[in-house]
Amino acid sequence: MLKVRHISIILFAMLFAFNASAQRKVRKPIGYGASAIYNFQAEGIGADLRVRIPTPVNNLYVVPEISYYPPFNRYHELYAGGALQYDILRIRSYNLYLLGAAYYNFWINADDYAPEGKKKHNFAPEAGGGLVRNRGCWRPFIENRYDFKWKEDNLRIGIYYYPGQCRKSTRREKCPTVKGI
Repeated sequence: MLKVRHISIILFAMLFAFNASAQRKVRKPIGYGASAIYNFQAEGIGADLRVRIPTPVNNLYVVPEISYYPPFNRYHELYAGGALQYDILRIRSYNLYLLGAAYYNFWINADDYAPEGKKKHNFAPEAGGGLVRNRGCWRPFIENRYDFKWKEDNLRIGIYYYPGQCRKSTRREKCPTVKGI
């Protein structure tokens, strides 16, 4: 009986130590975002949904996204793909980053431009940069990109939500002293 008790204590201690060790490893959070897009050349307005996922490489993020330009624009399009973002500079509570991206482009109203020989399904590589807040649960960002396929520049302004990163207060409360009874 004594042996089982000792083994149980040892196993409990090992489990506790392993759990404490795992708790110390800081995992970078995942951000869920959306943005409004303005395409300067096409004078079009769109929106995107994205997720900012940290990689094991320091300061590198994978950002899958889907973008949509509604039919009231001259070009009715849908983009789906992803970007690699690399934080190059920290400026107080913001990070400056560079990005490279590749997207599948579905040009929904391409038939309206058939005489120009445009295709409905395209590959669109992009490059650009941006600025994103690096703390808190709501992290605004601004981003500028260049689309090499269509030779277009677009500006994106949006926000990421990082669950579990909200802090009510950074100040510690002081407890009042209790005098003897």
